[in-house]
Amino acid sequence: MSTIQKLPTGVPGLDVISYGGIPKGRATLIAGRSGAGKSILSLQIACNLARSGVKTIIASIEESAEDLLSTADTLDFGLADLVKEGKIVLADLTRPMEGPTHVSGDFDVEGLIHLVTDLVKKSGATGVVLDSVTALFSPKPTDAHLRSQFFRLVAAFRQLGLTSVLTAEAPGDYGQLTTLGVEDFVCDTVLILRNLVDGERRRRSIEVHKYRRSPHYKGEYPCTMTMQGLTVFPLDARQSAELSEDERFPSGVKGLDEMTHGGWLRDSIVLVRGPSGSGKTTLAGMYARAGATRGERVIYYGFEETKPILLRNFAKVGLSLKELEASGNLRVECRYPEATSPEDLLVALRTGLANFKPSLIVVDSISSIEHSTSERGFRQFMVGLSSLIREHSRSALLTQTIGTFTRDDAAAPYLSTIPDAILVMDYARKPEGLERTMTVLKMRGSQHDTAEHRMNIVPGGLQVERLGKSTPA
Repeated sequence: MSTIQKLPTGVPGLDVISYGGIPKGRATLIAGRSGAGKSILSLQIACNLARSGVKTIIASIEESAEDLLSTADTLDFGLADLVKEGKIVLADLTRPMEGPTHVSGDFDVEGLIHLVTDLVKKSGATGVVLDSVTALFSPKPTDAHLRSQFFRLVAAFRQLGLTSVLTAEAPGDYGQLTTLGVEDFVCDTVLILRNLVDGERRRRSIEVHKYRRSPHYKGEYPCTMTMQGLTVFPLDARQSAELSEDERFPSGVKGLDEMTHGGWLRDSIVLVRGPSGSGKTTLAGMYARAGATRGERVIYYGFEETKPILLRNFAKVGLSLKELEASGNLRVECRYPEATSPEDLLVALRTGLANFKPSLIVVDSISSIEHSTSERGFRQFMVGLSSLIREHSRSALLTQTIGTFTRDDAAAPYLSTIPDAILVMDYARKPEGLERTMTVLKMRGSQHDTAEHRMNIVPGGLQVERLGKSTPA
């Protein structure tokens, strides 16, 4: 297989699933239904290419130059500055809105080709974005004539040495790629954007449908629109090269550290599972507080309570977090998953990792996210979450609400494969009250006690002690 030169798009995650970006000097087709994000993605790619030194022509058939500038300003693409600096050339090809349009004779792309050729000569551009092919070929000519003209257009861009990005409307999320019937045989790369109704919510995804002479990630990957454009979550499980071999850190609970033979392994994901009221949030608070007290940076994401209530409840059990927030070591962010999407939550996590640079992350609880989305959306969220944590070599504690462990272990099976360690918190109803227990169900790469331990919630947090003889695993 011959190697192909690629240009990074600068779109977060897209260069990962495309193995480096779009093909240089070739055509890339972005297909999708109305509202899928084709225009924004093509504009985002154009601005990023221009910033990287690829002068680009934007030939807009659907939106005026003023509308493009307004959209780019909203998304902070910096289009106006790029135009002023001569890095982007705007070609407004929108049709006049006044009066009827009369079509006579066969459609011909030669006029557009001459226009682009002239702009290339004047500006020295090596990239072109055409938004959209659907609007260009409207009204639609016969299939044979359309295919001939589309092939002529793409061939002309290639002869000019242009890296081209073209958008086209799709009749549906699956099946025929475009409403024009122009399939992917002309373009080297085809990206499909989808904006599906999944349960009661919409879920965006992107797929590299085709990439000639290049490997690429297969299947759909979640994405979302942010105030900086499209963000893709490649669900990449690659681990950072800086993985710690055997470094441990204390959990904040003395008895638990004895169960794990010295504390949690650094760069590990711990899943704490148990019924409501078993002490999961208290444990999460102790984990965060211990890390911040040691001088580490910690982000606590709470999805079940408002921040004032969460901080008040921690203070009531002797786990005040306010002074640690004031020190700058701890950041507490609370929101309801129903008010956002799993993809937006991943964006918030990625932003927090990039800006705050925490070493410890708490997510309390993933069950709230599970209940606010579909099974597929939740699975993608969990894989995306673990990918981000491992990509940045961070340690994390996630809580999950299930029925009492002895009666109901209905968690999705794949959840057991994501964490490095699973801690089960449970209780049994006794005449004298609740008997709480804690068990280390699994801990990869480390010996640990598998015996059930008695646990109590006391002032200052959790108190753990052995019920019987410990059993190393």
